[in-house]
Order: sequence, then structure tokens, then C-alpha cells
Amino acid sequence: MFVDRRPGRLLSLVGLLLAGALVLAGCGDSGGEQSGSGSTAPSGTSGAFPATVTHKFGSTTVPAAPQRVVSLGYTDQDAILALGVVPVAIREFTGNKPSATWDWAQDELQGQQPQVLPVGEVGTEAIAALRPDLIVGISAGLSQEQYDTYSKIAPTIAQPAGFVDYGTPWQDATRLTGQALGKPAEAEQLISDLEAKFAQVKAANPGLQGKSVAGVRPSTADNASFFVWGSQDLRARFFQALGMTVPQEFDQLAGSNFYATISTEEISKLDSVDSMVLITASDAETQAFQKLPGYSGLTPVQQGHAFTPTPEQSAAMSFSSVLSLPALLDTLPADMNAKLA
Repeated sequence: MFVDRRPGRLLSLVGLLLAGALVLAGCGDSGGEQSGSGSTAPSGTSGAFPATVTHKFGSTTVPAAPQRVVSLGYTDQDAILALGVVPVAIREFTGNKPSATWDWAQDELQGQQPQVLPVGEVGTEAIAALRPDLIVGISAGLSQEQYDTYSKIAPTIAQPAGFVDYGTPWQDATRLTGQALGKPAEAEQLISDLEAKFAQVKAANPGLQGKSVAGVRPSTADNASFFVWGSQDLRARFFQALGMTVPQEFDQLAGSNFYATISTEEISKLDSVDSMVLITASDAETQAFQKLPGYSGLTPVQQGHAFTPTPEQSAAMSFSSVLSLPALLDTLPADMNAKLA
């Protein structure tokens, strides 16, 4: 089952919290699967150390090639793993997968079992006990206070400036991670390869060009409201990269957030889009949303342009990482194109 399990202010978790449907990762600050001997040391390092990384809170200097990396952000492990480094700890996000790592990244663990950090508050004692020499918190939604606290333990990387919390594009996340690990050239190659795949898929699916899309997520068990992604949401970025558009109305409603909360009484706001993508935590939740008054009459529903991705696709979109996106590009766009063309 796909369940987005970031803190309550995040899009997919809010409704689940209100519904009482979430169970935190089966570990406390010191629980979960235990790590082995630590991160795999960066190999083929192409960047000189000390390396300086610029982010929204200033800059961080990594004095030497990090040996014990903590993946504090909810999806940061994918870029770290893609660059050949296995973190000593990975934060749980969704799915309760082994080592908090989905199938697309399992091979990159190199047989190791990093400790799993909880979805909720991560205590400084727990982080300090890991003896990190680098903390990656690009997708952690860090506040200045949190950043300052973690920085006292080890060099800490936050998200770049210019994006809402949890809205850092995969390119920027991969690039910052590569800089911190002393692998900028490898990171740029990963970015170049995936951007080429996006271009190929975009060209192969012309039916998506210019089509508007609404990403939808129920927010409560009783379906009193729902979320719609703004253009800074990672899932919305995925569709925009394929030539689709997010209505300005949703951005205006979202304001400084990456999503807008809309009452189900206003479900007609979804009537004007060309397509709708519904991500839910279960079939029961999907069916409940589809039974809402007015849903069946929505134009995208009537035209067969309402899509419900598989749990794997939903998670891959929510991660929107250099490792999760390739498989998603091989499946969802073609399905949507076939119906929208």
C-alpha cells in the first residue's frame, strides 16, 4: 500500500492522520533495522575536498569525503544511493520497505541494512549516536532552528533556496548531493541521462502536450476535503516535464504551499481540467472518493481521463528521484497518452 508519511503539514499524510490510518515506522529513534559497518566510502571521487555546498540557510563545507552519511530527508537516500554511497541511516517515508528503500533502489544498498529513522521527530541524540560526518536534509523541510541544531552534530545540507519545502526538483537534489559527496561529475551525468529519458518520453507521448492536469489526494477519512497539487509539487513537476500544465487557479489557492486544500463541496473545481490523477492509500479510499456527490459528473471522469496510479507509481511520483522516475516514465505517460490523445 502506498502511504505518504511525512509530517502532518504535507499533502498526503494530513488526511491519513485525521483518519487515524497511519502507523509510524516500527522503530523509535534507536530502533529499526541496524546498520552494518557504515556507509560505503565514495569511490571514484571527482570533486576536491573540502567541498562547499550552498543552500537556503547559507553554505556548508564538507571537509573530507564522508564515510558515515545520514539521509535525514524523506527521499534523500535515492540520490545518495545512486552516487554509490550507502547511508548509515535512512528516514522512513512511505511503504515500510526494507531499510526504508523502495524496489527501484534496493540493489544500490549493496547488501547493507541502514538503520531506519522514524517519520516523526528525529532526536538529536539519535543522530549524534550514528556518528555522522554528513547529514543530508534536502527533503526534510528543515527550519533554521533545526538546521542549526543538526549542524552542531555534523555538516548538514538543506534544500536550495527558491523552492517551497519538500518541493526541490530532482535535478537540484541530485546536484547538491553530488557536491556534498565529492561526486559532481557523476551527479551531472545522472541528471543528463534522466533528462534525456524525459525528452524521449515526452516526444513519444504527444497527446500529453498542453493538457491540464489536477493531482488529487483525499485529506480526511470522511472526504470532507481534498488536496490539489500546485506547480511546485514534485508530482506536478513530473507532469509539467512531459508538457502538461497545472491550472493557475490551483497555484493561487496553494499560495506559498505546494498544495491547496479544497472542500469536497467544491469538487466542481476539477471539472475544467483535461485530466485528473488520484493518488490514494487504498482501494477503499479511492472508491470512497469516487462516490462523492459530483465526482461522476466531472468532465475528466466522463471522458475517461481520471487516472489512479498503482502503489508503485504513486510512490515513485512522490519520491520523484533520480532512481524512482525512470521506471515511472516507462509506464504512466504511455497510459495517459493513450487516453488523452
